[in-house]
Amino acid sequence: MADTLPTSLNAGLAHIRATATDNLTDKSVLARSLERFHVSTRYDKLLTLEIEKLLATILSASAKEGYALAVVGKAGAGKTHAINHALDGHPAFKPFMVGVNELQICMRVRTPPVCSTKSLGVAILQHVGYPLSRTKLNEIEIWRLVREQLKRREIRIIYLDEAQHVLKTKKSVMEVTDTIKSLMQDPTWPIWIIMSGIPKMLELIEGDGDHQLERRTRVIRIGDLKEDDFKTMIAIVKAIAERVSFKIGFPMNTEFVGRMVHGGMSLQGMVIQLIKLSIEAAIWDPKEAVSRTVRFDHFVEGYRRLCDCRDDTNVFLQKNWREIVREVSDDGKLTQEVVKR
Repeated sequence: MADTLPTSLNAGLAHIRATATDNLTDKSVLARSLERFHVSTRYDKLLTLEIEKLLATILSASAKEGYALAVVGKAGAGKTHAINHALDGHPAFKPFMVGVNELQICMRVRTPPVCSTKSLGVAILQHVGYPLSRTKLNEIEIWRLVREQLKRREIRIIYLDEAQHVLKTKKSVMEVTDTIKSLMQDPTWPIWIIMSGIPKMLELIEGDGDHQLERRTRVIRIGDLKEDDFKTMIAIVKAIAERVSFKIGFPMNTEFVGRMVHGGMSLQGMVIQLIKLSIEAAIWDPKEAVSRTVRFDHFVEGYRRLCDCRDDTNVFLQKNWREIVREVSDDGKLTQEVVKR
C-alpha cells in the first residue's frame, strides 16, 4: 500500500495556527518573547572576552596547539544558556557558505550521559551528519573519521556541554582526556575546546596525569548569588516584565528578593527561570488581561511550577522560608522534596 501521509513536517503546526484564537496567538507571542529574553550579567562580559581571546589565537594563524575554556557552576547556574548566547551573538559563529555547503567554525555537542572515548567520537560524527554504517568501527577508526570530518568541514572549535559525564566511566576517563588533548595538539588541524559542567567537571582537568590539560585550560566559575546582587535582581525582574509590557504591582523589598533568590537556590539561571515562570503566570491570568500587572501571588504560582510543591513548602507563602531547602538535579531541575537538615 502506498504511503499517503503528507510530506510537510510543519502541517501540524500550520493546523494549530489556523485553529488558534486571537487570544492564544497573542499569548504565544508573549511567551516566545519571554523565553528569548536574555538577562545580561557580569559573567556575559567575562565569557565574551575569553571567546574573543580564543578567536584571536585562531586568527593569528600561528598557534600550533589549541586550548580549552572551561565554564563551571552548579546545575541551574545558567552556564549552557550563557555560552550559547555568547556564541549565537558573535558573527564569527554564524554559518558560512563554501560552494553549496553550509559550514560553521564551531560544533556544539552534548556529552553522552555515559561518555567513553568511543561514544564521544560517535556523538561528534552523528552531529556533523556523517553516515555511520552498521559495520562496527573501533575507536581508532572512529577518531580517524572525526579528525577527517573536522578538517573537511573547517570546524575549529568544539563545545562540549555537560562534560562531567566523562567522569561516569572511570575506566576511560584518562582515555577521553588524552583524546581531547590530542585534538588540541593535532599539528595539521588543532582544535579549541569549550566545555561546561558542574564543579565536579574540574576533576576531568585536574586529574590529567601530566597536567597538560590543566595548563591548557582557562576556567570561568559562575558563583552563587549574594545579598550584594539583590538590587540587580530587582532590576532584572522589572526588565523581564517590561519585555512583555507588564509592570510589577507590589513592592519588591529585601524580604521578597530574599525569598526569590532562596527559592532559586541562589543560582542565577534558576532564579531567572523562576522570574519568567512567575511572569508567565501573570500572562495567563485573565484578571490581568487589561492591567497587565504582575502580582505577588504570581510568584507563588511561579515557584509552584518550578518545583511542583505544596503550599506548606512554598517559599513565598511560609514564614520559615529559609528552612525550605531543595536539591537541584544534574540537569538543573528543582526537586519536589524538601531537604531535611
